Amino acid sequence: MIKSILFLLCACLFNANSFAQSLSIYCEDDKPMEFVGPDHKLTGFGVEVVQEIQRRVGNKDEIKMTLWALGLRELDSRPNTALFSMARTAERDPKYLWVGPIAERNYGLYVKADSTLNVTNLEEAKAVRAIGVYHGDVRDQYLTKLGFKNLDRADQNVSNFKKLMLDRVVMYAGSTADIKSQAESAGYAISDVKLAFNFLKAQLFITFSKGTDPALVAQWNKALDDMKKDKTFLSLHRKYYPDIDPPGPLVAPY
Repeated sequence: MIKSILFLLCACLFNANSFAQSLSIYCEDDKPMEFVGPDHKLTGFGVEVVQEIQRRVGNKDEIKMTLWALGLRELDSRPNTALFSMARTAERDPKYLWVGPIAERNYGLYVKADSTLNVTNLEEAKAVRAIGVYHGDVRDQYLTKLGFKNLDRADQNVSNFKKLMLDRVVMYAGSTADIKSQAESAGYAISDVKLAFNFLKAQLFITFSKGTDPALVAQWNKALDDMKKDKTFLSLHRKYYPDIDPPGPLVAPY
């Protein structure tokens, strides 16, 4: 009996210590999901979701902003590392541990509003001079896998928008949910561009590196589920995306 009690106590202590594991948490600069506000503090929908999860699970590790490619490198090389917000694909699925979904995105190819370019599918898009993509993210990886040789990579989506307006690229692979914010951040208006066509839909997640305790990831998933049940998640989503539906149930990665 005493041995059983001691075993249970040790198990509880082990789980407590695993949940208390220090994490390296990274996000990108991609307004309105993650950005630095006027008070010079990190904010945005994704940031507030992660901060609320942290509050509920008792994690106080700092969220650090970095370039996506650098955050991805940390995620690929170090355990106990988190990166958000990442599109879940069949290729990425076995490489990481996932918390979510926290968002859904339609990705499309945008052109300038006065463009006469008539491109209606990806095969035609392979023939244009240059397409701006976000270095290392799902749009870059997806189009690269399809054999695109005309991708112009930038470390920020806002840079891609500026390149489009300055005719340095002919098309820009953007998110329909975030294009308005990116236009404004670049000093333009959403009316300055138009959507040629959508080419990809994906769900976004908070992603953990392999080597992170699965029990910790499960705890984060439960906290997110609780946020969705008590409407905290919906309230945050409406704050940043009043005209967009929150993500639906988990679907199989494409």
